[in-house]
Amino acid sequence: MKISIVGAGGIGGYYAARLINSGLEPLLIARGAHLEALQRSGLAVSHPEFQFHQPVTAMTFEDFLDAHRPDELDLICLAVKAQVSAEFATALASWMRDCNHPPAVMSPQNGVDSEIHLAEHLGQDCVIGALAVGIGAHVTQPGTIEATGPGKIVMGAWPNTSSAQQGPATERLPALEATLSTAQVPTEVTDDIRRELWRKLIINNGVNPLSALTGLDTRELSTHPDFMPVVRALMHETVRASHADDVTLTTEDADAMLSFIQGFDPIKTSMLVDREKGRPLEIEPICGAVLTRSQRLGLDAPATQLVTALLRRL
Repeated sequence: MKISIVGAGGIGGYYAARLINSGLEPLLIARGAHLEALQRSGLAVSHPEFQFHQPVTAMTFEDFLDAHRPDELDLICLAVKAQVSAEFATALASWMRDCNHPPAVMSPQNGVDSEIHLAEHLGQDCVIGALAVGIGAHVTQPGTIEATGPGKIVMGAWPNTSSAQQGPATERLPALEATLSTAQVPTEVTDDIRRELWRKLIINNGVNPLSALTGLDTRELSTHPDFMPVVRALMHETVRASHADDVTLTTEDADAMLSFIQGFDPIKTSMLVDREKGRPLEIEPICGAVLTRSQRLGLDAPATQLVTALLRRL
C-alpha cells in the first residue's frame, strides 16, 4: 500500500517505523525541529521489543499537498492532535476535490469527534475509524521516539459496518489489515468502530486529565486510594454520555476499562506529556466530548466538569 502519515510524532512515528521495517516506504509529514531531524538523520524508535533507526522520506504538510496527487495514495493516516483534525480535514478536502480515486483516511486519534469532522469534509465513504490500544509513544528529542505497549490498532468503516457507505474505506480495509499484520502491528477489524472509540474514551477521560493535573501515570492514578474513585467517576460519566451518540455502553464497560488500565503497564499519558512540553492540551476532544453529550442528554457530569475547569486554569 502507498501510505502517508500526517503527524509523524510519537504514535505516527512508531507505526511508520513498523511499516518501514516491513518493506513499505510511507511518506511522513512533520514540522519544526522534528522534521529537520527526520530529514537529516532519519527516524529512531526505541521499544522494548523493537529497535529502529533508518532514513525516511519526510516533508511539511504544505509540501506534501503540492508534490503529490490524492490518487497516488491508498491511505492517509491522520495522527495529529485531535483538536486540529477539523483544520486538516478542511485542507485535505480541498486537495481531494474532484479526485475520482481518493485515498481512504484513517484517524487513530483521541476522542470521538475526529471521524465526524472527516466524514463532513471528505465524505463518509472515505473514513476508516481507528484507535491505538495499549501504547505510549512520545518524541523524546527531535527524530527520536520512545514507545511501549503492544500498540494494537482497532479499525472499521465509519460509523459501523451496517451504516457504512461503499467506497475507498471499505475497499481498502482488507489490504490495510494485511499490511499492518505484516508489519507486526496487532490488528482488529470491528463492525462497530464508534462503540470502540467510546470505550477508549472511557480510559482517556478517566486518566488523561487527572494525569495532567497530578503528574501521575496511569497505574498510579488507577490504583491510588484517593484518585481511583475519581477515575471511576470520570469513567462512569463517559459511559452515560455515550448514549447521546446512540452508543450503548454500560457500567460494566467502565469497570472493565478500569481493570484494564490497573493491570496494564504504567503509561505517561499524552495529556501529561503535552503539559510538560508546554503544548495545547486535548481538553475539548476528551473532556469536552463528555460534557457536550452530557448536556445534550440533560445529565450532570460533575467530575468531568471539575477536572476540565482545573485544566483550563493551567
